[in-house]
Amino acid sequence: MSVPPPSAESLQHRAEIAKLLSPLRRVLPRVPFWKLAAHRIPTLWTLYRGLLRHAAHENIRYRIRSLFRENRRTTSGRAAKEQLEQGHKWLDILKRAHAGDTRLKAILDRYDRMIAFKREEEKWRTCIHQVFVQEASTRSRTIFKGSFIRQTFYNRLLPRLVPQPESIGGMIRSRRKARERRIEKQEELYRWLDDLMGEAEFERNLCVHEKGSQRMEFVGDALYEWVQPLEDKLIITEDALSRDLERFRAPYPLKLLLAAKEARQRKVANKTRQKEREARGLYFPSTLKRMRRGPPTHICEKMTPEQRRLYQIAQGPAEGGYTAAVKLRLGMKLRNPNLWKLEGGREEDQAILETMESEISSENEQRQRNAGGELEV
Repeated sequence: MSVPPPSAESLQHRAEIAKLLSPLRRVLPRVPFWKLAAHRIPTLWTLYRGLLRHAAHENIRYRIRSLFRENRRTTSGRAAKEQLEQGHKWLDILKRAHAGDTRLKAILDRYDRMIAFKREEEKWRTCIHQVFVQEASTRSRTIFKGSFIRQTFYNRLLPRLVPQPESIGGMIRSRRKARERRIEKQEELYRWLDDLMGEAEFERNLCVHEKGSQRMEFVGDALYEWVQPLEDKLIITEDALSRDLERFRAPYPLKLLLAAKEARQRKVANKTRQKEREARGLYFPSTLKRMRRGPPTHICEKMTPEQRRLYQIAQGPAEGGYTAAVKLRLGMKLRNPNLWKLEGGREEDQAILETMESEISSENEQRQRNAGGELEV
């Protein structure tokens, strides 16, 4: 049974309904909502500018700018709608306070003080964080002491940094693995080429027939089509291996050699300055570590406790007094052999030193007598 077609009145009624519903149909834009002028203009020129214009406190304006900066990457339509509704509520509050509402003014004053406290707290937190970051970067910073990583197939001449960056080790490791893969691939390509040439020779011997003085070959250009991809790959592989050889034979960069010379001179100057400061009595962690370090085990087990004590004293950087005497007793050389003899003063200053000693002794005796008399009373 066939369905009869709709009547003209029905078709006209449907067209009228579609005409009424068509403007109500939701049309999805081809661009995201945050790029539409219908969203950007009211948000920036009405809401944002209105909030900044009616905010009477600098801290509140700072908070408004911060919130807009944080929410500028919102891509959810629902979240953007909630944020805009909250922003318009704040705008209404600011307008009412600007018009003279004393209650809202008091609330905004309290809110301004709260933001000021938060900003001060955040400022100090940021300063402390920057100090920690700077100390961490200082601890982990690389130092060039003047030595090198010799050039190989995997790297040119490189400065040896302490601590060595992970990128240098990763580069050398990846190049080593790549070279191993290329060598294996090169050997495999040579085997394939040998197999192809042998197979082609075998087929040529089978397919060649003699007719008089002419030889008919049925192989044709197929051999070239088989060999050419392998030879192209082989050229690429050998070119990479040749670059490894060039890297190994590369000359030393003059700039790097000059930097190494300066680093070694700087190291010697630092060590000399450290020795001078140690001689003045300023001990470093390396100094204390050296003083705690004992002799080798096979020697230490044969030493007496007194010898171990003298050895520990001799590890100190001082060259005067008892330390110098111990070093001379153990047969150690001093940078200034006559320094320890000046503990009692120079010969030309003996008269002055004796006068000062007598004055100090008499002063001490006088104070002792005065203290004794007071106690008796």
